[in-house]
Amino acid sequence: MKSTTRSASGALLMLVIIPGIVGLLACMPVPIGDPERSRIDPEITGVWLGLDDNEPAFYAFEPYDKRTWLLTIVPIEEGNEADWEDYQLSKYADLNRLIENETVGEDGATATGVSLYKAWLTKLGGEWFMTLEPRADFEDAFFAPEVWFVFRIDRQDPNRVDLRMVGGDLFKDVDETRRAYERVIKKNARNEELYDDDTIRLVSLKGEQHEFFEDLAHEVINN
Repeated sequence: MKSTTRSASGALLMLVIIPGIVGLLACMPVPIGDPERSRIDPEITGVWLGLDDNEPAFYAFEPYDKRTWLLTIVPIEEGNEADWEDYQLSKYADLNRLIENETVGEDGATATGVSLYKAWLTKLGGEWFMTLEPRADFEDAFFAPEVWFVFRIDRQDPNRVDLRMVGGDLFKDVDETRRAYERVIKKNARNEELYDDDTIRLVSLKGEQHEFFEDLAHEVINN
């Protein structure tokens, strides 16, 4: 990650953080994996462009230590004076075209808030999974999460990673303990019934996308 990108995404962590992933409904009542025994993947560290239906965002993975990341999600939202009817934002080509043609501001792209998560990896059933734990501070009191988001990592190539959301009906009547949920995931890691339809495609940044992300990060900070 470039130093300028690090500084921009690092500054985002000083904001009041809004926990939550827009558009994602499935969640776990327990965390999957042990963040104290995990190890980050340096190939995931950095900023990615996330394609999530019509809710694109930048995903900034910053190592907190050798085991976990701080993940900051910055949405790409239409400014009040912008018109994006010509863009289909679920497609990478259109999103990239938007980044090339639009500026950051009310007549282009904006972001009204960011989301912050603690993220870590665990391997179950021969597959790698990522757990996202919402993080926030409210009036100096730590926000204790009640839900977690879990994804299987499908690495398409060095520049593209698909995150498939774990959900479905296989957890029905399962005890709400980490071990019980992990047993279901381990047994069904390659079972399509384990996953919801929600998939986030992460694409590594290139060219003008870096500058666009930095501008958008500063837009959030200044607002």
